[in-house]
Amino acid sequence: MPFRGELYLPPDFEPKTTERGRFRKGNVPFNKGKKWSDYMSKRSQKRAAKGWENLEKFRPAHPDNAGRKKKPIIAVMDDGSWCYFSHTTPAAKWCGGCRENINRCCKMNFARHVNSRNGKVNTDHRYMGIRFYFEADDIWTEKIKKE
Repeated sequence: MPFRGELYLPPDFEPKTTERGRFRKGNVPFNKGKKWSDYMSKRSQKRAAKGWENLEKFRPAHPDNAGRKKKPIIAVMDDGSWCYFSHTTPAAKWCGGCRENINRCCKMNFARHVNSRNGKVNTDHRYMGIRFYFEADDIWTEKIKKE
């Protein structure tokens, strides 16, 4: 509290931090608890609703995970037996692992992945003791024939 006769200037409060661009703790947005009709025109509401549809359509996704562009996967065990999966999610449930790791294993076993040290293609990457391949690659057929 300032003394009598002193000029008091309240501190400047910026709703966003200048360093990171995040809202500060305790910030209340102007539209909290309001309907769209309270602060948007009909045209703006239509455009915003259309934006949600576009976000759903054109959302960037991993093409090999269980999204819109699924890829079938083959799991090859050490004894030569194999399993077919429509995409990575059922394969992850089956082996009790993570679908992102299975996806990475498939990409590492892809035919064009070359080891930088010796220049050879390594197609024996495993996850939880199982080799995973994309069905479109023909590498997994060779692995089954060898064993």
